[in-house]
Amino acid sequence: MSANNNSHRFVHALNELDDVNISRIRPLIPPQILMEDLPLTEKAAATIIKGRKAAEAIIQGTDDRLLVVVGPCSIHNPAAALEYADSLRAYADTAVEDLCIVMRVYFEKPRTTVGWKGLINDPDLNNNYAINKGLRKARTLLLDISEKGLPAGCELLDTISPQYIGDLISWGAIGARTTESQVHRELSSGMSVPIGFKNGTDGNVKIAIDAIKSAESPHCFLSVTKQGLSAIVETQGNKHCHIILRGGGDGPNFEERYVADYAQQLLKAGVNPRLMVDCSHGNSSKDFRKQPIVSDSIAHQLSAAETGKYISGVMIESNLVEGSQSIPSDGDLSKLVYGMSVTDACVNWDDTVKMLDNLREGVRNRRRRAAALSHASDFEAKFRTLLTKLDVVEGEETWGQIDTALKGLISLVQAGATKFETFVPTMKQAVKYINSAILSERTRLSGTALTLMEEMAKQMETRFTPISDMVFPSAMKTCGRANKVFVNRGVNSLTTVITYSHVPEQTPRICDAASTDPNKTVRASASKLLMSIVSCCTVPELTPHLAAVENAIASGVVDANPDARTTARQSYEIYIKRFANRVEQFHAGLSATARKYLKLDASAGSGASGQAAKAAVPRLPLRDRISAQRANGKPPAAAAAPPAAASVVPASRPKPVRPIARNVPLVVASEPKAPEPLIQAVAASDAAAASTGVGSLLMSPRGAGLPAPLRVLAEEPAAADKVPQDSARPSVSPTATAHESRAPSPDAKAESEPEAPASQPSQPAASASPPPATADAAAEPIAAEEAPQAAAEEKKTRRVSSSAAAKRPASRAQRVPGLKFASVGASRGAKKGGASAGSRGPHAVRPQSRNIVSTRMEEALRGRPKSRLVAVQRPKAVKPALVNDSADRLDRMTLRSSSRLSNSLPFPPEPVAAPSGPGYLRATAASAKRGTDAPASATAAARGTKRRKQDAASTTDDVVSAESAPKSAKIGARRRSATK
Repeated sequence: MSANNNSHRFVHALNELDDVNISRIRPLIPPQILMEDLPLTEKAAATIIKGRKAAEAIIQGTDDRLLVVVGPCSIHNPAAALEYADSLRAYADTAVEDLCIVMRVYFEKPRTTVGWKGLINDPDLNNNYAINKGLRKARTLLLDISEKGLPAGCELLDTISPQYIGDLISWGAIGARTTESQVHRELSSGMSVPIGFKNGTDGNVKIAIDAIKSAESPHCFLSVTKQGLSAIVETQGNKHCHIILRGGGDGPNFEERYVADYAQQLLKAGVNPRLMVDCSHGNSSKDFRKQPIVSDSIAHQLSAAETGKYISGVMIESNLVEGSQSIPSDGDLSKLVYGMSVTDACVNWDDTVKMLDNLREGVRNRRRRAAALSHASDFEAKFRTLLTKLDVVEGEETWGQIDTALKGLISLVQAGATKFETFVPTMKQAVKYINSAILSERTRLSGTALTLMEEMAKQMETRFTPISDMVFPSAMKTCGRANKVFVNRGVNSLTTVITYSHVPEQTPRICDAASTDPNKTVRASASKLLMSIVSCCTVPELTPHLAAVENAIASGVVDANPDARTTARQSYEIYIKRFANRVEQFHAGLSATARKYLKLDASAGSGASGQAAKAAVPRLPLRDRISAQRANGKPPAAAAAPPAAASVVPASRPKPVRPIARNVPLVVASEPKAPEPLIQAVAASDAAAASTGVGSLLMSPRGAGLPAPLRVLAEEPAAADKVPQDSARPSVSPTATAHESRAPSPDAKAESEPEAPASQPSQPAASASPPPATADAAAEPIAAEEAPQAAAEEKKTRRVSSSAAAKRPASRAQRVPGLKFASVGASRGAKKGGASAGSRGPHAVRPQSRNIVSTRMEEALRGRPKSRLVAVQRPKAVKPALVNDSADRLDRMTLRSSSRLSNSLPFPPEPVAAPSGPGYLRATAASAKRGTDAPASATAAARGTKRRKQDAASTTDDVVSAESAPKSAKIGARRRSATK
């Protein structure tokens, strides 16, 4: 019992491992037995072989006929299929010289999801899947059709079914859903018939090209033999494969442009460029009524287009009755309409005949086009026929007729009509229709007319001149259209005409358009045509028009349109190479702007002499050029030139100084230990700077070492003589107006005079005249005893300034870490009535314009040795809260004028640490704005002194050095109210 139970469990386990989803397996008749039951007859074999050879020859291009695969979308009724075969066979006999007709006999249908899969899979249309019966029906029908003398073609969907019917077909197809399948590519490599691969359902053609390359190669794969046994099959590749254009999800792909593109892709891939076009499916948008439109396009391409040579076949879905029907759900097949498709809709037989006739005419026209015209009378007779079609008013119903007639003229030109002496007089009769078509709003019609012009230029070459005078102006007008398609097509067509025919007589028209036309698109297009003229025309042809060419180039290089300028410069380069003897004369008439764009020397001519003269002009240093601009634009005198060692012109212009902050000047004190290089720089410049009285810029760079801006200031002299100053006290804030910043300074006149000795004291403040209304206020150092009161005031105003600063956009000094500037140390002496209405009070700090501040910074970085660097010392009585807990804290240092600080601060100073953080910045900005040390009146001064005494005891955490300007009484009262 135990052994039987184990055996039962083992069998149950095997059932769970294998064929889990198989519900039934039935035997299939071996292919060899079916072939013996339905053997191939001699007549059928002859028909099949003949059809295969014809298809191969057409695909390879050795037969100029058109391969036409036409028939029902699928076969569901063999009787109706045979009736259709009889009609098709009768028509094929009449069209055998032009068409090789293969009946479409599809037994298998691919399905996107589910549905009837074809006659082989379900021959009774009732889902009983009698496949053996379906195979027998399919082979019987193919034998009957072949016996009628009509070759047949099938789609190879199943990889085993070709063993049953493969010997009865003359052509095969791989559908859009299986083109990318590896097993179908392997199957095609072993088939004995030509195979067509459709592009993908999404319109992808590359997968079909890849499939052709794969099928042409040998393969080894699993299959079955004629006896029905599994086997390993080795193939040698199928050399008769081609592509089928069926359209896709993105639209049809049967038009001329698609055919030309895909043919080039096939050539590039190294496969056969000849292809077949499917009139149904995506090309007809699955509307069977549009199939004739597709066939008409193919017929036209065969007749007149260059792509006609690449079209080798056409596929049409046709049946006895148009449309389609569904299989009855109740299984009553008597309800089906005889001769109507049960899958995709098809055209009826009458429409099929019309389509086939049209295709026959296209094949004949292709032959005629390939054969040259033998007599002028033939050309004139055909021309008169086409002229009658052209002589209509363009409209919705007639533009297609006009387009066809123009294509007929193209065919005559390509057939050799231009060799007749009567061609030009005859063609002049159609010029007005050609010009009308060129200027048409329909892109296809305009393109056809331009193509006709190109073909005539190619065939006639220099004999095209009489016709060019009549069509060239209209073609030029297309170059000024708003539609870029018209513009590009017009430029390309005219370039082709110039390339083949030169047309030098059109040079004045092109030059005039390039230089004077108000339309910038026309000027740019004419510049391209001018470049073609200069490149293609011979020297004798172009010599009479050289003056116009030179004028057009000179105008083009300064044109407002950059495309026109670029093309004009290219034309200039070609011109000076071809006409070297006129270069000097041409250059002499150019304007300075034209010389600039052509990179010529505007002052010394051209050539080697001009280059030498240009190199001989010295380049002044930057500070001398700035001085010249300050002195009303006059160049510096020779006596004031810098020494030889300092006048060396740098290899390249130094980078401009970036502008400093404009809105919120900040005052920052130094850390406890000032950098040693700064102390050394201050000590070295102490004596020399005692008499200068130059205002300083306050900077707080980030980093442990001496920052780059301070190194520049320590190593290079400062432009102290360029800062407008008061005669008694120096100006410290770079707040001059734009007018003042451009005025020459008093010290600029004494640049060449020796400096005063360092020990010479400056003029006392008592003897100084009051500053002018537009000058900066006089400066005076802050007294040490007032520092606690100032600090207390700063702490109190921080709350107001923080809210105001939050509303203002951040200045560059706040955005960019490591660089901050402010004005410090202004005078306290101004009283309410002591200054003019327009003068600024002490500690004036105003927002600066970018150009003024940039100029001041540039002067400070590239000035003369009259300034010095001083670290700030704060009174020891103040006990600030030191913040020095991190190595990456800001090294804060202050540039001071020694003339103001030498009397109040000892040297070397003992730097005091400054607080850091957002609160510190806000307090600094507010302090710089308010002006707490200089009240505008005695009452304001008393009020301010009382408030400072009240707040001094509570101020111990912030020490900020600041200067600001007194405002009007109204502004001061408003701000004091806000502080309270």
